Amino acid sequence: MEPKALVEAALFVADRPLSLARLAQVVGLSEEAVGRLIQVLAEEYSAPDRGLEIVQLGGGYYLQVKRALAEVVRPLAPGQDIPEPVLRTLAVIVYRGPILQSEVVKIRGQRAYSHIRELLERGFVRAEEEGPTKRLYVTKSLLSYFGVESEEELRALLEEERG
Repeated sequence: MEPKALVEAALFVADRPLSLARLAQVVGLSEEAVGRLIQVLAEEYSAPDRGLEIVQLGGGYYLQVKRALAEVVRPLAPGQDIPEPVLRTLAVIVYRGPILQSEVVKIRGQRAYSHIRELLERGFVRAEEEGPTKRLYVTKSLLSYFGVESEEELRALLEEERG
């Protein structure tokens, strides 16, 4: 098997960023060799006629659709079926979070309860009991879903989408 193709395939199928150590373990090469292969792939993907890019996030790497193309192909991607009202509720949680569930409901109305339930089921938010209500927090799964490392990056991404 061609090592570069194996690294590319691993990045394609992974559901989270892969560290050099993990890739080296799978491919059977040193971390340095895997790092060089990732650089070669990243360079190849940087060509304007390519639709993907290799992104470094934290201590790992993953493959994603280039941002400029993402909006066009998003309807075809799995997991892109978050209804707009749920996204709006999520935006409130991202912008104001950690936030009390009761505050989200005041802002978004009674339907926010079902939105929050869906976001909890998807693993995008977590809830901690706080008196008669819950405090809502965004999760690493949400950050990963949007390809960002921090809540600040996610807020900036949401601002870009609005603007």
